[in-house]
Amino acid sequence: MKNRDKIEFFSEIYVEELPARLVNDLGLQLKNNFIKGLAEYNIEYLDIVSKNTPRRLTIYINGLDKKTKDKKVEIWGPPKKICFDHKGKLLKPGLAFLDKNGIEEKELKFKEKNNSEFLYLNKKIDGSPNKENLKNILCNSLRNIKNKKFMRWGEGKFPFVRPIKNIYANFDNSFIKIKFENIKSKNLILGHRFSKLETNKIKSYSDYLKFLKKGKVILCFKERRTKIISEINKIEKEKKFFINKDQDLIDHVANLTEFPIVLIGKYNKDFLKIPKEVINSVMKNHQKYFSIYKNNNHKKLVESFAFVAGSPFLNSKTVINGNEKVLAARLSDGKFFYEEDSKLGLNNIREKIDAITFIDGVGTYGNKAKRIVEIAKKLNILGNFNLGIEKIEASASLCKADLASQMVFEFPELQGIMGEYYYKNIDAEVSEVLRQHYLPKGRSDDLPNTVLSKIISLSDRFDNLASAFSLKLYPTGSSDPYGLRRSCIGIIRITESLDINIDLNEILDNSFAQVDLGVENKTDKESKQKAKHFMLDRIKNYYVENGFSVNILNSVLKTNKEINIKSVSNKINAIKNLNKTPELEKGVEIFKRLKNITKDNNSEIINETLLANNYEQDLYAEIKRIERFYNENSDNRDSEICLYEIIKSFDKLVDFFEHVLVMDKNEEIKNNRINLLTRFKNLISEFSNLSEL
Repeated sequence: MKNRDKIEFFSEIYVEELPARLVNDLGLQLKNNFIKGLAEYNIEYLDIVSKNTPRRLTIYINGLDKKTKDKKVEIWGPPKKICFDHKGKLLKPGLAFLDKNGIEEKELKFKEKNNSEFLYLNKKIDGSPNKENLKNILCNSLRNIKNKKFMRWGEGKFPFVRPIKNIYANFDNSFIKIKFENIKSKNLILGHRFSKLETNKIKSYSDYLKFLKKGKVILCFKERRTKIISEINKIEKEKKFFINKDQDLIDHVANLTEFPIVLIGKYNKDFLKIPKEVINSVMKNHQKYFSIYKNNNHKKLVESFAFVAGSPFLNSKTVINGNEKVLAARLSDGKFFYEEDSKLGLNNIREKIDAITFIDGVGTYGNKAKRIVEIAKKLNILGNFNLGIEKIEASASLCKADLASQMVFEFPELQGIMGEYYYKNIDAEVSEVLRQHYLPKGRSDDLPNTVLSKIISLSDRFDNLASAFSLKLYPTGSSDPYGLRRSCIGIIRITESLDINIDLNEILDNSFAQVDLGVENKTDKESKQKAKHFMLDRIKNYYVENGFSVNILNSVLKTNKEINIKSVSNKINAIKNLNKTPELEKGVEIFKRLKNITKDNNSEIINETLLANNYEQDLYAEIKRIERFYNENSDNRDSEICLYEIIKSFDKLVDFFEHVLVMDKNEEIKNNRINLLTRFKNLISEFSNLSEL
């Protein structure tokens, strides 16, 4: 069809103000639902665009035809032989075929299939009008937008995050009426809610965009975001200070308003006496404001803040004054909490954590702190860290203390941070632990930078695992309320950074031993085993996401009884460096043969007097050489050298297979040879199950 691009469809779903965090997701769902609907109706188009604000979700499609294309379809009927009697009169099956397809007997055709003739029809089906199709797609697309927070509004039965006020739709430059649930569409478009502009004269999408521009509505999220950044940059240049351009906050405020304007407010300089993290938290997390710094290093705050106003129609001074009052009230609360907590002191605050439940069934945060002390002591011994017991006990017992402070009760995101402030004048080293033991908070977050902080952080995470698994609170595919996956990733990353040979199984066992469920049998073998499998799965996922193949991970993890991060990391790196080389591929094939021969045997007992030829003796000598190599390098074993030694040892195995008949007629000799091969297989498997590669 010529001039296809002149036929367009667009729709605006006008709603009460949406939560900023949902705007982009709702718009994306609407677009994806439309794409699915267009495919189901076989509607061809050039482009589809969704642009959204807190008050309107929109869809625009161009390159549409007025109707879908006509199509021809082959319709097969029943076999000819059952449709006519011996006189050629049409019987019931044939009549039913005529009736179903709306044709007369003279239009019947026959076609051969599978050596039989069938009634056949090549029927033309007219295309359906896209105006009606798109109305249906729009309604279905709205019904299929999903969110857990949806609810019904007023008398309507349709659940949505906010009440829908109007559904406007336009096809081929004409408004089209739609009834969706209890909502009747109106030929009405509104501008910004404070503009008082409205129109019923929209003909095209370009008309729509022009009206919104006049009505101070920026429909595109990216344009609103760009406007905010541009105004921030302009203010920085004029004022000679540095606004914290937090990208997540910019994204959020860009969906708080349809026409963002950046304004600057001030607050009392006395508030700068409280920790800057408190000020930043109040601004970002509670008020959605941007903090301002004197220098680009973001160390020293100035008594000003930036915020995004939502209307160009209100008096700026009035808006600034209102926001200054709100911020002053919040900062006054923060200042009061900080001063009260400081008077009490962290040691006194700590006593209150005995009244705060950690997880119902494993006690309070006071109980948790005691468990962390014991786990940290065990880690200190196993890792040969030689940290002072006093430092460990002080750090572990205080690490959750600030949870009972007034400040953290009001601002939970400051946990750990406030503990550091409340204790830094008593012991700077311990106070640093109180903040850092929460690290890493994410997969790419910074790690604690002291050994003491790392030990307490590990102990905290091991206790999380042991506590939750003891209560059978296992994470599922969609649910991990206690952040156990995050705890495991933290354990892996911190242990990796410590570069120590330590079996995490032993730490897990110790952690489970600390958990008191209030019953006699407090150690559940099934729960403990599930925790270990969970840890192994996290290790595998972690390294796969860091570029290692699943096969390499399986070859190492499935054979090792220990969970030793350093050993795993060294081995998989060694295998990755040699993977797909002719030497290793040859070794893999030989190992598979070795494993197949020994699959039903567990014995490694070798009678040296039955090693009758040089090839048996050479293989036995090679086994003992590898065993000595393992023993001599047990503490600081170079995995790449180990792998080279293993590959080199396969030469003796090749010679053995070429010159020795394993299945000897003499039962004793046969079993001795199988035992010899089993010992060799098990020795190699200590490093890796090469058959997985």
